[in-house]
Amino acid sequence: MGAWGTGLYQDDTTCDIKDEYITYLQIGITNEEATKKVIEENDWCFEDEEEGALLWFALADTQWKYGRLLDEVKEKAIECIDSGVDLEKWKEDEKLYEKRKKVLEELKKKLNSEQPPEKKVSKMKFFRAHWKVGDILSYQILDEELKDHKWYGKYVLLKVVGTYRSNIGSLPRDIYYNEDDLLTLYNWIGDKKPDLQLIKSLKIIPFSEIDRGLGKEKQMLATVLFSERELKKLNIEVIGREKN
Repeated sequence: MGAWGTGLYQDDTTCDIKDEYITYLQIGITNEEATKKVIEENDWCFEDEEEGALLWFALADTQWKYGRLLDEVKEKAIECIDSGVDLEKWKEDEKLYEKRKKVLEELKKKLNSEQPPEKKVSKMKFFRAHWKVGDILSYQILDEELKDHKWYGKYVLLKVVGTYRSNIGSLPRDIYYNEDDLLTLYNWIGDKKPDLQLIKSLKIIPFSEIDRGLGKEKQMLATVLFSERELKKLNIEVIGREKN
């Protein structure tokens, strides 16, 4: 456990448990199933009494806040508080011990009080690739911060060379994931959009050597992760496609 304070969410375990539980609710899993998954996937916590207590504290507190506190979770959390198992590691520092003790007393008081009405949980949104591999993109530099730069208003060319899938918490990546468009930059800048014939004579600028499963195509300029609304604000247009 990595702890940096006496607060309820000032250690790695409680933060992770809270996030995992909320994530499961966001993808539409029922409260009971979300609880079961969190417990099963973090069963390693029960190998240590202190870690096990942290799991129950975070799960009970988060469920209470969302109006979903299950009786068995409440009982486990209060049982851990009453046992004093969590306070053992704080005994060497009297001030910290008293602070932590107060945190747990307040948690117990909360869990024994009437929980708020069940809160609606916003559905999780997933980012998907905006373009297809091989697309040639024209981008006009119109960022206000570059208004006085010699390149302001000029065009650059980019190529979509791949798509990268990233994990969402501990969810299985084959089902739940976000996608980035992987782009490279051509060695060209101009006052207007170029003729596609020009692109054949251009080269890719090797900005980095990051290989994300794309084999020899390692010259990555950027990973693009924008919402549709954010993308509309940019001056990017597909002007053609090149076979890879």
